Amino acid sequence: MSSNPDGNDAGESAIKSKINFVLREQCKVCERCIHQIVHCRWISAAAATAAAAAAADAPTCTSCTVCLGVQSDEFLDRTMDEIRSKFEIYGGLDAAQVDDDSTAEGITDTDAKKNLISKDAPTVAIPIHIAIRIQCLVYAIADAIMGSGKPIHSIVRGNSSDIYTKMKDSVRNRLRARLTKLGSLTNTNTNTGINETIQARNNSYLCFEGLDSNLLSILRKEESGYMNCHMIIQATMSVQLPTNIITLPQSKQRSQRKRFRGNDPTFKQGGCPLENLSARLKADLKCQVEDESMLLKDGPKQSLNASISEKSVILQVLDNLGRTTEKKKQLGEWIVSQSACNNSFDHEEAKSGSGSGIELCIPHVAAWRHAIYLKGRYTKARRDVSQTPFYVPCDENEKDKGNGNGDANENKNSNTKDEPNSSTTKDLGNSRLKKLGITSIEEEITPIVSSIACGGISKQNNECKKDGNWRSANVVYGMTKFHASGREDMNVRMVLPMDAFEAEKESIQTSKGVQKTGSGRPFVLEILDAMNMPEPCNLKKTVHEINRVTSDSDIASFGISEGTGDWVEEPERKHVQYGKNPKGVGISGLTICSSSSFKQLQNETEDKVKFYGCLCWSEKAFANQKSLEDMLVKGESMYPLEIKQSTPLRVLHRRSAAVRVRHVLSMVPYRINDHYFRLSMSTSAGTYVKEFCHGDCGRTSPSVSSLLGCKTDILELDC
Repeated sequence: MSSNPDGNDAGESAIKSKINFVLREQCKVCERCIHQIVHCRWISAAAATAAAAAAADAPTCTSCTVCLGVQSDEFLDRTMDEIRSKFEIYGGLDAAQVDDDSTAEGITDTDAKKNLISKDAPTVAIPIHIAIRIQCLVYAIADAIMGSGKPIHSIVRGNSSDIYTKMKDSVRNRLRARLTKLGSLTNTNTNTGINETIQARNNSYLCFEGLDSNLLSILRKEESGYMNCHMIIQATMSVQLPTNIITLPQSKQRSQRKRFRGNDPTFKQGGCPLENLSARLKADLKCQVEDESMLLKDGPKQSLNASISEKSVILQVLDNLGRTTEKKKQLGEWIVSQSACNNSFDHEEAKSGSGSGIELCIPHVAAWRHAIYLKGRYTKARRDVSQTPFYVPCDENEKDKGNGNGDANENKNSNTKDEPNSSTTKDLGNSRLKKLGITSIEEEITPIVSSIACGGISKQNNECKKDGNWRSANVVYGMTKFHASGREDMNVRMVLPMDAFEAEKESIQTSKGVQKTGSGRPFVLEILDAMNMPEPCNLKKTVHEINRVTSDSDIASFGISEGTGDWVEEPERKHVQYGKNPKGVGISGLTICSSSSFKQLQNETEDKVKFYGCLCWSEKAFANQKSLEDMLVKGESMYPLEIKQSTPLRVLHRRSAAVRVRHVLSMVPYRINDHYFRLSMSTSAGTYVKEFCHGDCGRTSPSVSSLLGCKTDILELDC
């Protein structure tokens, strides 16, 4: 039995004609989509050449029935305009990455280092409408070749889900090429070249004098301060779905986990740019959203499996309904009918009012800067300054003493001479809170760091309602978060004893831009969505502004007198603090660091030895220094002294009841008069020093009170 190759060629030629007629004449599919959906052998020779050209960045139709024009160069250029506009407040896109040619005239090396793009940028979400239309197009092709004996899977390049993913990846890669100015490498397998080029640009990243190469390498690996962006391409109301033929499953309403962040009016950090972009779009009702889960399917912190599952449910419904010839034919006819609804849309003409056609898709972009970490040390020389804004409930009948300031990250007039009231009240629904203290360390540091070091914090990624108001009055994405290594009570000073500081005095005065001090409480600032990367010169200005000084030589203030105390007259004493801030807050050694510094902040606290100075009163009188020492020291073998502390009564309402074993490593008493004395002691981390002094009704044993055999109280505490 002889074969008939001519007959086979004629049969394939007829199939090609039918396929090309469906794709180009009936459905008006763009060349790029044709190349992605159908194998090249089933496209005519001329058409295959055109499809290959389309894959190599040839212009594509802005009104494609399948991709809705999102793969066209015109739409991608419009999307890039949206990206540029979002990047403007961050200093703009890197000039070397924006232009298609060489570096533009007037662009300096400094300008070219403003912003680096994350390797994950951009992430893209395209409309679920496209996946549905791909499936309907497959049904139209299957109906056209019915009876030819060719299975549809031998003609198309995979199932609808795979093709949909390839389209999304194509859009993402082409936008990525525009961002990195590597358009010539778009369709070639040269990832190594791209990475090497990006790495070469990153070699000049964060040129901080004095930072070692290992830290710079870690910062680049973490992409600290890099820019990222996400775009949601949404179909407009004019884009239809075959709801008259099938019933698409509704997306499940996910219950959002609500995190209690406290009732105080300070700003709290929450959400992410991707979630907030989606929420803003839904609140503004700009576009029709048929499947909410697809809006965030590419974003971090999202459940990828859940997103794929919901998309698969939709495609599975189409696939199952299409098994019947009647449904398959109806869906094929529906996609053909949609080609007549898509007229070419020119965005530039539309802006001038002379355009025609219907806009099918709109790009929405969220751009943000990755977290930046700064570390330093602080001192606090006043007893009316808390570490963070301190609010407590107050009596309903208590009169307002001020308006309170709930925003710890807004710019404040640091030169004002008027101090706020010691307490302010704030109405919060049914509750009423009072702010204690004149200010807080967080409020003295974070606003200045945000404004001077980082040029401000972006607000464009906060979720807002349709009327422009914030979703929640105190939940934002961009802010400067303050993290300290432990904390002290508001009435406890964090100062440096003069004798302990002498060894560091010389290093502070001779250091060149880098503080080498090891005293003060360590803290880390986590800056989210900063407008600019902090530079060394701006960090120095920030330290000077917080400390109210003009030069590095004034960073440490020596010889500040304590004078006569509120409790007892005693010889003048001196301490050391950073700066000359009248509110008592000063910092030193502010520099950029990696995220591991934040993670290790509390771990280091647990291993440290703590030093304290206490002013105490005893009911029993001590005639001389020796009698006091005999009661408290009792020989060198007494220390380290093991003590057992039950959870103090003052914190028992918020901490679990437990017995903790701690150690007092050393203690030196200094008699002032018969009933007053000072203690200089060192303890292990986590020791409740106040309770060790007065005994906490016997819950701490032994204590200074039990050692002296009389009632003892602590009046002042310095750490």
